[in-house]
Amino acid sequence: MEKEGPSFEKQYAPIVAYLIREGRTKHIIHTVSGGPAMAERVRKMIEQAWSQKEPEHIAMPFDITPLVDVMSKLRGPNGCPWDKAQTHRTLRRFLLEEVYEMLDAVDCQDMSGIREELGDILYQIIIHARIAEEKGIFNAQDIVNDITKKMIHRHPYVFGEKNLEKIGTSMLNWDRLKQGEQRQQHEHLLDGVVKGLPSLLQAYKLQEKSAKVGFEWQDTKDVWAKFREEWQEFKDALKENDPVHAEEEAGDVLFVFADLCRRYHIEPECALHRANSKFRRRFSYVETCVKESSRSWQDVTLDELDAFWQEAKRKERQPKGTDLKS
Repeated sequence: MEKEGPSFEKQYAPIVAYLIREGRTKHIIHTVSGGPAMAERVRKMIEQAWSQKEPEHIAMPFDITPLVDVMSKLRGPNGCPWDKAQTHRTLRRFLLEEVYEMLDAVDCQDMSGIREELGDILYQIIIHARIAEEKGIFNAQDIVNDITKKMIHRHPYVFGEKNLEKIGTSMLNWDRLKQGEQRQQHEHLLDGVVKGLPSLLQAYKLQEKSAKVGFEWQDTKDVWAKFREEWQEFKDALKENDPVHAEEEAGDVLFVFADLCRRYHIEPECALHRANSKFRRRFSYVETCVKESSRSWQDVTLDELDAFWQEAKRKERQPKGTDLKS
């Protein structure tokens, strides 16, 4: 009598466990030995394994197909006129707006907002991909494939080609690897800094780039000295009553200030965005106080407005759930 081999369930249990652990159970195809019938048995094993797994530990696969299908419908023959009318160029402002709304959500530590805004950004990516696909240039899968290949190429110390022990060395290697990519090959070093970036961010990146070839002050105290020099030149320009010269000197002040921020690992664009959001919140609180006083702005003194402002600051800093006036 032949010795009975392992049962079907025991034979495929390790495979099912792997598929569950790695989140690769979305597409079950009939490649199991034994054909569709055996594949159906594996599918039932997977369903049972999912049902026994704790929800918080389930690693669901990421799938953008539903959004791709929605976009295909929106830009199809019976789709949405607005979506069908869009081009890469007309969508520029919307992509920029969505990114800044995402920054707002981050600054407010609004996790549901972050989730929503990331979805809006993803929508922008998919509509750009659809426009390109309609022209036979590339599609959404090409975008995923390209960025995956790029990240693997730029991280050889992670994906096994070589080991880099120091972060500084890895960053140098990152730049070297980028230069080998077609779109990163530029005639001039600073050509890699996009001209359409917000000006403070652009100033930060220009000086970051030039510093990598040694074009920077050796000591941070020298940057402070340059900042004070530019500030004085700005004040002198104001005395001349020459708005063109004053604007130029103001730009120099901001440019050097961006470099100071870089020295202290602060991104000036993000810092200013945060300050803008803070002003917006506090001014809205002041506005509410004025409305609740049943007076017009002209009837409220500057001292009272300042008191409302200080109250807004205290309200922001107090622990949540406490009464400011208690």
